[in-house]
Amino acid sequence: MLDLLKRFRLFIAAVLFLFLALVILAMYAREDRQTSLVEKVLMQVAFPFQQGAQKTFLWFKEMGEDYIFLSGVQEENRDLRKIIFALKEENNRLREALQTDKRLKKLSSFRSRFAYPSQLAQVYARGPSSWFKTVLINKGEKDGVSKDMAVATSEGVVGRVIEVSPDTAKVLLIIDPNSAVDVVIQRSRAQGIMEGKIDEVCILKYVQKNEDVQVGDRVVTSGLGGVFPKGLVVGTVRRVEGKRPGIFQYIEVSPSVDLSKLEEVLVLGGGSKS
Repeated sequence: MLDLLKRFRLFIAAVLFLFLALVILAMYAREDRQTSLVEKVLMQVAFPFQQGAQKTFLWFKEMGEDYIFLSGVQEENRDLRKIIFALKEENNRLREALQTDKRLKKLSSFRSRFAYPSQLAQVYARGPSSWFKTVLINKGEKDGVSKDMAVATSEGVVGRVIEVSPDTAKVLLIIDPNSAVDVVIQRSRAQGIMEGKIDEVCILKYVQKNEDVQVGDRVVTSGLGGVFPKGLVVGTVRRVEGKRPGIFQYIEVSPSVDLSKLEEVLVLGGGSKS
């Protein structure tokens, strides 16, 4: 304790002197008389300290006001961020609703082309296997859906129903290796059978080498086989090889429907057309 007092003795003495000077000034300030020389000296000595104390007080006051202001700004910013987030969410919902409305209008227009009943359905799941390309839809036997009904969108053929439960159905996509669709080249009327392939394309088989098939030709359903109505778009020829061994050409077809982005589909022949 003594060491501490010795170390700060000058500082302590200065503080005591200043305190004593302020007390004396306060006492004399109450009396209405002339200022003495001693008082003038004390006032001169105390002035810098008074000025420093006043500046310190003002600094703390301004800091407090700034803190209160910044706290209010931060709270306001938090409220604004919440509002912006809510507006973005609402904007996304409106955009999604607009896109859904566009798709449904296309399906409705496509649906009006058929004289027989059809059923609008939503895709709610995909098959877990990478070897079998299937999707599940939310319409089943209760809605008039049955096995081997064709499934399509306004862009073209999707696949056919292979399993049905009371409320759902499984659809085999045209890119599945087990899928087979009777088709025709729209331009030249060359016929063949289109089968699925693992790498998201299809193979058009049994088209003889003397048939006229070109890259870019549109492929449509032939109506044979009793599953797919005639004239539905299936895809576009993307590759033709006529020099392979055998009597048939090797033809690859890109599906007209982006089967990785299915959301709503039309089951042709399911339910009522109303």
